[in-house]
Amino acid sequence: MTTPLSYDDLVAEAAGLIEQISPADLAAAMERGLEGPLLDVREREELPAGTIPGSIHLPRGLIEREAPFIAFDQERPVYLYCEGGKRGALAAAQLRRMGYRRPINLQGGIEAWSAEGQKVNRFAATRDRPGVARDFGAIDPSDWESIRRDFPITQQRVESGGTSRSLAYLDHAATTHPPSTIIRIHAEFLEREYANVHRASYALARAATLQFERCFEICAEFVGGNLDRDCVVFTANTTTGCDLVAHVMAPREGAVLVTGMEHHSNDLPHRRRGQVLRAAIDPVGRLDYGHVEEMLRRHRVKLVAVTGAANLTGWMPDLALLARLAHEHGALIAVDAAQLLAHRRLDVRSPDDPAHVDFVVAAGHKMYAPFGAGFVYGPRAVLDAAEPWIPGGGTASDVGDEHTTYLKSPDRHHAGTPNVAGIIALAAMAELLMRIGMDRVREHEMTLLRRTVAAMSRIDGVTLYGPPELEERVAILPFNIEGVEDMLAAAVLGEEGAIAVRNGRFCAHPHAKRILGADRRGAVRASIGLFNVEEELDRLVAMVERIRRGRWTRRYEVRAGDVASQLGGRCADTWMQAAGKSAKPKDR
Repeated sequence: MTTPLSYDDLVAEAAGLIEQISPADLAAAMERGLEGPLLDVREREELPAGTIPGSIHLPRGLIEREAPFIAFDQERPVYLYCEGGKRGALAAAQLRRMGYRRPINLQGGIEAWSAEGQKVNRFAATRDRPGVARDFGAIDPSDWESIRRDFPITQQRVESGGTSRSLAYLDHAATTHPPSTIIRIHAEFLEREYANVHRASYALARAATLQFERCFEICAEFVGGNLDRDCVVFTANTTTGCDLVAHVMAPREGAVLVTGMEHHSNDLPHRRRGQVLRAAIDPVGRLDYGHVEEMLRRHRVKLVAVTGAANLTGWMPDLALLARLAHEHGALIAVDAAQLLAHRRLDVRSPDDPAHVDFVVAAGHKMYAPFGAGFVYGPRAVLDAAEPWIPGGGTASDVGDEHTTYLKSPDRHHAGTPNVAGIIALAAMAELLMRIGMDRVREHEMTLLRRTVAAMSRIDGVTLYGPPELEERVAILPFNIEGVEDMLAAAVLGEEGAIAVRNGRFCAHPHAKRILGADRRGAVRASIGLFNVEEELDRLVAMVERIRRGRWTRRYEVRAGDVASQLGGRCADTWMQAAGKSAKPKDR
């Protein structure tokens, strides 16, 4: 009769089959760059105690099923660790049996690693989700300084007139910079994991497909959604996402109700497909809910298309109220969440809640991911009922000379090869934002906004736009300076203050005309993000005060619709002629 082996016997047997590595040697190997993946084989509930930077969470129970999709090259080393070293040894031995040449276990696990003072990342656990969880390298999501350090743009300097200053990036409403962690994830896919999805059965393609499929879950979770009832369709950006919504809603009877504060992307796609009605806003930019209800009552409306946060002022409408009004009158609601998702939590709610949101449109470059990837979250039934957005490769299950059978969503609307690397980076950033906590992000940004608005309000001759109730806004601050055109003010801020802001009408011309009035062609917009700090906003206030006094030091002129600057002390006449105003800086 065979004597049963104890747990310790199994561990000892496994340890004899595999390589072991000490914490110091693993740290040195990480400095040089690991030749293969580092797997954390603990359970999800153990992760908040800390993870080793750069590791991928793969619970011991999923090793056999998931390892080939992560460590697809069996000739390369695979590093593993657990709490105390025992489960790691068992998992490594199992990988050896599966054909991996060099599974390497961390001796003593993360306990020994921590005891030697090696770097450990700590973060709050997210909601349970099957599959692999990602560690975020150098970022400690609980530490704002750690978060800021991971953004390369915070190290950028601007040279001007022989001096150099650190760049204060305050143009998040236009686009948000990715952190190094997300750039690394993006580059790693391009360098080592690059393959088309849903197209082949070799290991590299299967691994790419598995990563891609997880992105649907993560994006749905980010907006509080459920893929059993609804669907995520990946797009290139918010504009294409809004166009997809307009396309799938076009066959339905009725008009689309937009608001007076929409970005062009949430207005023009509907205009070219049918009747568009417009709900009014008040003089400071709030939506008139009474007028919304009146329009829904008087007209047959199929869709209410509304921004989650206005591009010009950052004001956020009451989405729950609008959803209830839309559903009471038989309409759906679509939220352009470009200016919202990186700054405040959005929950689409369950379909049995009258306040649920039907469509959400988002873009990665507005939430700290690279350009070129976005998504639409929407009702599967509506997406499936429409013809494919762009018929082509990947949208059909069967094509003959005279017939075509199209796939269900999301594939129905995914024509051709998607931006796989961009989508993986987008999903990774969504996961990182969830780790940081959207409530924390919101409070961080609003603290900076409140401080800045209070200081700017004390400068005579500066006009701030938008509703005065700051809690109703994301951290966007549009303003003008008396006697100075918005383009000149933005140029001086950039050239002499190393402050990146945008000016103009922000692709929301009807909104801008109502808010700014006839005397102003545009405004300056400062927008606050995840990595900004008080010093940057204080510098903005100081530079605005300086511009108000006319104390800029360079000469500016318009060239082909842009602004060029030269050393000098006067604002060039060509600039003022182009602006239609005359305002020169005071003698210094």
